[in-house]
Amino acid sequence: MSERVDESTTIAATDPPPEEQRTAKTTRFKAPGLGVIALWGLLVAPVVLALAEALRSPRLNYWDFWRVFSITTDADGTLDPSTFVRLYNDHPVITVALTFWADAKFFAGSNWVLGVATVVLGLCVFAALWRMLPHQLTGHRRLAVLAAFSLLIFSSAAVDYYGAGWMGIQWFLGIAPAVVAISFAHHGRTVPAVVLGLIGSLGHGSAFPVWIALGLVAWLRRDRLWKVLLPLLMGLTVLILWRLAAEPTVGDPPSILGADTYLGSIASVLGRTWATLSADTALFGGIAMIVLIGLAVVDSVKRRGTAIELRAEPATTDVRGDAGWIGLITHMALAGVLVGVGRAKYSNVEGLTGRYSVIGLIAVAGLLALLATRPIEKIQRNLVPIALVIGLGTYAVGSTNAAIVRKEYATQPVLAVAMQAGADSVVKKMNAYPENLEKYRRFGIYPFTPDFTLGCGANGPELGTAIDVSRAAVLPAVAPPTGERTAGFIEASAVNGDRKLIGWAFIDGEQADCVLVTDASGTVVGGGAVGLPRRDVSTGFDHVTGRAGWEAVAKPGLKDGLVFVSREGRLYRIASISGKDPAAS
Repeated sequence: MSERVDESTTIAATDPPPEEQRTAKTTRFKAPGLGVIALWGLLVAPVVLALAEALRSPRLNYWDFWRVFSITTDADGTLDPSTFVRLYNDHPVITVALTFWADAKFFAGSNWVLGVATVVLGLCVFAALWRMLPHQLTGHRRLAVLAAFSLLIFSSAAVDYYGAGWMGIQWFLGIAPAVVAISFAHHGRTVPAVVLGLIGSLGHGSAFPVWIALGLVAWLRRDRLWKVLLPLLMGLTVLILWRLAAEPTVGDPPSILGADTYLGSIASVLGRTWATLSADTALFGGIAMIVLIGLAVVDSVKRRGTAIELRAEPATTDVRGDAGWIGLITHMALAGVLVGVGRAKYSNVEGLTGRYSVIGLIAVAGLLALLATRPIEKIQRNLVPIALVIGLGTYAVGSTNAAIVRKEYATQPVLAVAMQAGADSVVKKMNAYPENLEKYRRFGIYPFTPDFTLGCGANGPELGTAIDVSRAAVLPAVAPPTGERTAGFIEASAVNGDRKLIGWAFIDGEQADCVLVTDASGTVVGGGAVGLPRRDVSTGFDHVTGRAGWEAVAKPGLKDGLVFVSREGRLYRIASISGKDPAAS
């Protein structure tokens, strides 16, 4: 009997009360609220959209890819290390050249691959910023700041980098290592920071200010003297080597300059975050950012001095926690100065060009982080809406720039056909350097690959094949309003080779599947791109697609050729009509 009592007493003493059991069960998992889900969505969505932008962009590469590949390889496409000592547009391109060559070697020079690689580098920047946030910033406030970081780094204003991968690689091979280096320095790890700074300096001039930033971070942290001096000495060495490699400027600048020109050029680089087309808004926003960055740096320097006077060990928490962010915004401000001074000769608002947007975007991220760590009750209470307004507002402003970039997507297949057909004049105008076409062909860079096509389907016509001209229906060019939903037009009086041919066509109100150019006998000697936006056509005709536009090119020497479009396997000939475009009637 007593044993039973003792046993029951023991059980009662060790088992938690029913209330505690229920509490333990309910705290094992707590479903995230709608606010948390929304913030995570805002964090992830810009990355997904940037990746989608890279994959929807043209396969054929752009502009500087062709130039850098050409000047850093020999006649058969083999890398020439002796060319690495040269600068390209005043920038080192060692890691860029290696990346472009690897893309050409293993991926046939795919723009998609470079775009995806840029997204990965953007994620490295995001991770570096995440790592610098203090542990005290928690919950919804931390998640909102991270969502704003994602909206800034992968902003629609940065579509230039993800849609045109060559540009993204050029800039992010300088910026990404520099930002990660500052993150390492923020935690007192000088050696990996210096290594990453060196990698960045081999990729792009936008990394050069990192040496000043690393020295400043170490100084604000009150690290050992060598941690302050080593980055500064490395920066001096990089500066000397950079100027030795630079070629002297020839001739006068294309603009008459004044002190205000340089100020405007610098301000436009930083202020582009807030404007794409409005120069005045960009300049005002840029000056505001310069003032804010200056005030933040001065404040940190003053607080460091106060900490020394009070003999704080080793420095006040505020100064140490701000060090990386101060280094980050200093780097971006100096990068803006470098760009602004270098490009002022072209325009006082040269910074409005999309390729410079990453400087302002990361500077805004740094300023937001400094704001988020201020122990001010009103700021902390309203940090979530503040961060979201900055992130979403910047993303929305960038949509204008994104639309400009995407316009180039649809016409890129014209360059592919021009390269295949040897239309050197068009190739040159589209910045692909016709003198190097044989090098691209030998190396197997797209479009010189077996899968190149004019896009007319699996069994459709290709360059060199013949079509039966007599069996093609003729598309009428009619003036609205007639109710006609099948029509086409060539904006030229004659179809000749080695020039861009422009026009529109729709069949049953829908866009064509492909466009072909033939000689009089029906041999296919050119092609191009379809599905180009033509708002004038969609408004000039009732119930037709807004993507009726096409552009094409044919081989040199063609005279009075013929233009055909295809829809669902059927060919239609477009009659060349000189005079007023009926879509504009």
